[in-house]
Amino acid sequence: MDVTTAVTSAAGYGARVEMLHLRYFVAVAGELNFTRAAAGLHMATSPLSQRIKDLERELGTTLFVRSHHKLELTTAGETLLPAAREIIDRFDSVPQLVRESTGGPRTVTLGLAPEVSPELRSTVLQALATRHADVTVRLTPASSGPLVQALLSGELDLALIHGPVTSGRISTVLLESRPARVAVARAAGFDDRTSVGYAELAHLPYASIEHDAAPEIYRQLDNHLTKAGVRQRIIVEGHNLGGLAHVVASGQAFTIVGGAHGTLSKVFAGEAVTFLDLEPSPQITTSATWCHDRAQPGGPLADLVATMHDIAHG
Repeated sequence: MDVTTAVTSAAGYGARVEMLHLRYFVAVAGELNFTRAAAGLHMATSPLSQRIKDLERELGTTLFVRSHHKLELTTAGETLLPAAREIIDRFDSVPQLVRESTGGPRTVTLGLAPEVSPELRSTVLQALATRHADVTVRLTPASSGPLVQALLSGELDLALIHGPVTSGRISTVLLESRPARVAVARAAGFDDRTSVGYAELAHLPYASIEHDAAPEIYRQLDNHLTKAGVRQRIIVEGHNLGGLAHVVASGQAFTIVGGAHGTLSKVFAGEAVTFLDLEPSPQITTSATWCHDRAQPGGPLADLVATMHDIAHG
């Protein structure tokens, strides 16, 4: 049995090769770089590399030639790639095929990242309700990283996420950009201030949740802070926003939050913290995202994506 037949059988009949294994393989094959592929999937490099090793073990063959400077597909990997893409496309088309066969109303799953503003959320939902009366929208709140993975897996149709996306299968259109702010404990020397520069914060660690929630945003922010002289870090495990609030409100660190109505800002409600503008201010961007192959002319998302573009340019 060759590798194409093996993976088709495994995907179809419940072996331990899972659809996510194939999605991860296609992402790495498209980039030929684990770091870039991981960023596109909004996950860390180490678990992505492990999933590829798991796939290779299940198939009993090596899919990539790994060297210090480059990554290449083996003959088995080159054989598997088109079959994996076909399996993924067939799998992702199942919900639409069922809807078309029943002639029932359309249900669209819309992912929402934490810092999406109430104004943008209302604008998007109102536009969908007005222009697509046959569509029922089901909301799925989550962090940007998991939302991108859900788009790639076919669990979501559209998502409003923060930061750039590097996956070659994902298309985006910028809908909103808002300045970020610093949250720092009161009595930390900034109580009479409305803004602060990065250099003034260099004596404090920057605190955040684990970066897999939005890897590309955290990577860019980390680089920016390091260049500005802020080098200490505290990472709160388990995406524990309550724990992040404790660390900041107790004066042990500062963090960066989005708008006044974002999730992080709400976490600090009732805490003894001060919010300050940053000089210069990083921007929290929100983009509509989707798998571009589903938005081609005649595709299931073509009309909805047109609405996202109208919002962006309206």
